[in-house]
Amino acid sequence: MLSGKTAFVSGGTGFIGSAVCRVLAGYGARVVFSFHRNEEKAEELASQLEGGRAVRLNFRNSTQVTETIEALYREMGRIDILVNNAAVSQIMPLAMLEEEDVDLVLDVNIKGMIFLTKAVVRGMIRNKSGVIVSMGSIAGRRMLSVPLTYAVTKASVTGFTYALASELRKFGIRVNSVVPGLLAGGVADGVPEDLRREFLKHCAAGRAGTAEEVAEVVAFLASDRASYVNGQNIEVNGGI
Repeated sequence: MLSGKTAFVSGGTGFIGSAVCRVLAGYGARVVFSFHRNEEKAEELASQLEGGRAVRLNFRNSTQVTETIEALYREMGRIDILVNNAAVSQIMPLAMLEEEDVDLVLDVNIKGMIFLTKAVVRGMIRNKSGVIVSMGSIAGRRMLSVPLTYAVTKASVTGFTYALASELRKFGIRVNSVVPGLLAGGVADGVPEDLRREFLKHCAAGRAGTAEEVAEVVAFLASDRASYVNGQNIEVNGGI
C-alpha cells in the first residue's frame, strides 16, 4: 500500500507515534521519525523498521527543524508522507498557568507543527505530490476535563487541516487529520477512573481504542486508496 514511499513522523517514539511508524513501515514505507530526548528508545524503534531512521529535533527551534528537513531532502530526494504527531501537555489549571507554561505547549504543538510542515511542503510542492496527516485529539473536540493549553492546540489542528488542504490542493497535496478518542495506553493512562467509566458508557464500541487502530487510519489516509479524501478531520473514537 505504501511501497516506495518515504514518510516523516514527528514524535515517533511516543505511544501513538511508534505505532504509526510500525504500521507505515509494515505497509512498505521507508520511515524517518523524530525524537527529542529518548535516544535509546529511538534507536530501538529504528532497528525494528526496515530502513528506519531516527533524527533528534527540538520543535522549539524552527531553524533546526528547517535545516534537518533540508538535509533529508538532499539525501533522500523526497518525502511523500508527513505525519504531524509530536505534542506535549502539562496538567495545570488556568489559575496556575505562567507565560512560559503556555509558550511551551503552543511552541511545540502549534508552531512546531507549522514550521515542520512548511519545511516538508517545500519539497512536496516541487514534486507536485504529497500527503499530510496531523494528529488531533478528542480533547480539542469535546467538553472534557483536560489541560486547557493542550485542548487549545488540538482544537487548532482542525483549522490547520481545513486551511492547508485548501492552500495546497493546486499542488496535488492532500491534508487530513486523525482525531483519536480514549485509548488504552499513553496519555490516557492518566485519565481518572470516573472519567474513563463515563467515556465507556457513551462509547458505542464499549471500550478504549488502541494506538494500532489509530495508526491504521493514518496509513489509509497516507495511501493512494484515500485519493478522494481531503480536508477531513477523521474521528477514531469508537462512536461517541
